[in-house]
Amino acid sequence: MEPMTEMSTTTAAVLVVVGIACLGLGAAWLVDGASRLALRLGIRPMVVGLTVVGFGTSMPEFSVSVLAAGRGSGGLSIGNAVGSNVMNLLLVLGVSAILMPIAVTQDRRSILRDLIFGLVPAIIIVAMAWDGQLDRLAAVSLIVVFFLFMFTCVRQARRGSETPVISGGSLGRQIILVCIGIVVLVSGAELMVRGGVRIAETFGVSEALIGLTLVAFGTSLPELATSVVAALRRESEISIGNVLGSNVFNLGLIVGTAFAIRPGKVPVWVVQQDIPLLVLATALVGALILGRGKIRRREGALMIGAFCAYFLFVFLRGG
Repeated sequence: MEPMTEMSTTTAAVLVVVGIACLGLGAAWLVDGASRLALRLGIRPMVVGLTVVGFGTSMPEFSVSVLAAGRGSGGLSIGNAVGSNVMNLLLVLGVSAILMPIAVTQDRRSILRDLIFGLVPAIIIVAMAWDGQLDRLAAVSLIVVFFLFMFTCVRQARRGSETPVISGGSLGRQIILVCIGIVVLVSGAELMVRGGVRIAETFGVSEALIGLTLVAFGTSLPELATSVVAALRRESEISIGNVLGSNVFNLGLIVGTAFAIRPGKVPVWVVQQDIPLLVLATALVGALILGRGKIRRREGALMIGAFCAYFLFVFLRGG
């Protein structure tokens, strides 16, 4: 992102507010268009969440991380991706579950596969960047994992197609609604991040810490807004698919692309502490979904509590 030294704090605050408003509108349009499109094409909502919605809500992370890595800010890039994934798993799903308990009807085998695809990129980064250096080989490995994930999703969509249901509105309108929703989401996240980072800079916060916290929160707002809207509309499978898909996008495609463009150093404490905590959070969510096929309100509250504990740990640790 461009330096924002000339932006006033008031202007930054306005950008944050406008960005949040755009996120809410974009999420509503994206979920509405995607769910209707899924019915029309006979595709399960989970698959739409893993692919179309997951890709759309990950675009803010993609733009921020790739630009940051291209300018030599590797700490911001990987911190953004890791922090976003932790927020997706604990905060996004936790809030969604409190609003409306999340029930998953998809078979456990497919869920386990998606969880594994979310874990593999994290394991690759820990194994190949333990010393704080993420090279091009590791980056390409991450991209390969992402495309394997996409291949399995497409195959699942073909095998799991159901009888198409004619939903309200034309096919063209639904596609346009999805596209507009994605554009508004990305624009809202960009405004929020630009304003938020400018505010954070006044406190002298480090680059990596900004990536793990403020930028990660800003770029995770599309996932939060989308999953909350999906939960309220009882499209819980889109909520789960959105989070699992976004997490593979974040560490697979986004970090992979960023460091394939410009390999470089990453904060050792992110690799040795935050990523293992991300793996733990993934295992926790996986146990809830695979164990009983649902996340209840009480469990959602515990997930939010775990997220707050993680954020407290990050702030106390500094960086």
